[in-house]
Amino acid sequence: MLKYLQIKIGIGREMAAVLAVMGLSILAMSLLNPILPLYLTSIDIGPVVLGVMLSVAMFGMAIGEAGWGWLADRTGIRVAMIAGTFFSGLSVLLFVFTQNVPVIFGIFVLWGFLRSAVFGPARGYIGTFAPPQKKATFMAFSAVMLSASSSLGALPSGFLVDSLGYDSVFYTSLAVSVLGGTVVFFGLKQHRTSGEKARSEDTLETNESKEKFNLSALTPQCVVTALRFLGMGFMMAFLPLYATQVVGIDVTMVGVLFTIGGMVNLVLSVPMGMLADRVGKKAMMISGLAASAGAMVGIAFAGNFGWLALFMVMNGIGMALFSPAALGLLSDSVPFHRQSTAMGFYGGVCENIGILGGSALGGIIWDAWGPQSTFFMGALTSGLAIVVCFVLVKNITRRL
Repeated sequence: MLKYLQIKIGIGREMAAVLAVMGLSILAMSLLNPILPLYLTSIDIGPVVLGVMLSVAMFGMAIGEAGWGWLADRTGIRVAMIAGTFFSGLSVLLFVFTQNVPVIFGIFVLWGFLRSAVFGPARGYIGTFAPPQKKATFMAFSAVMLSASSSLGALPSGFLVDSLGYDSVFYTSLAVSVLGGTVVFFGLKQHRTSGEKARSEDTLETNESKEKFNLSALTPQCVVTALRFLGMGFMMAFLPLYATQVVGIDVTMVGVLFTIGGMVNLVLSVPMGMLADRVGKKAMMISGLAASAGAMVGIAFAGNFGWLALFMVMNGIGMALFSPAALGLLSDSVPFHRQSTAMGFYGGVCENIGILGGSALGGIIWDAWGPQSTFFMGALTSGLAIVVCFVLVKNITRRL
């Protein structure tokens, strides 16, 4: 398989290792995502506090992802990857030893900060070393790893809880993180930074253009992404509660729902990335936002597992349309020497702030206006994102 990827697609051994570490890190996280809201509810934490706890983890990611990306542009990605695997896994283990609410808040902050260390550097590496005309396609491989790992993690988590209790999921997440750290040690032997790529392309990218670039140029796309991920925050935090408390399915089937959405994203991400490289990334982003808005409305009206599964399929389609195109457009907008910094900013500020807001606001909306309103609000934010994207975001063809 690795030889096929190298010859046919152009993915080298080190990029394959980066993708593997990213996949294992997401797998460790996704084991916990479906069951954390249920675990916190089981220790008598209410929806509002639950939402704030999950948003605090995203706050830790928002701080960490931009910083880890900045560091990776200067030192290479190994340090960040080690933090995002070994140390992130150890922070998860802390959940086993306490049910104290203030301590749990602290664990969420630490876990969010450490788990963020993988994403900006990994995306920055891909953005730097991917072929210029295949950015969305290569970014789709990161989306594939996210979807595959999310699906694999979500599926067994409910079974583990039913069979062995909540602690078993925390221990399993730690083991997966340690495996990711092992790949870092044996698979990332080079210390290349995006600065090396920038220097190799000096004849094509002048120092003047480097000096003129600043992160504020990414504001329109950042707003679009934050609005899109606000809806994701609603879904990640409150779909498990909605499915079990309102629709009436059991915990095991919650994991299956997340798996269904992830598998759709897995199957479609690379084809949609390739299509975005051909027809335009902005159009694909708008299509993805529309699909996600429709999925959120559908979930609000779903009355059984079948309907929930159908709209999770639609949401997976939306993510496959949106994410590779958005990441490819972002990479096209950024010089080589700032790829990891920009990807860290994008993930930390744009994506994570959206999820943070969704997790925090979702509990308030749930208590004030009822469970359905949480998902209607998610649809509204995706609709606003379509307007901003159509008006302010521009397609960019990289000059390299």
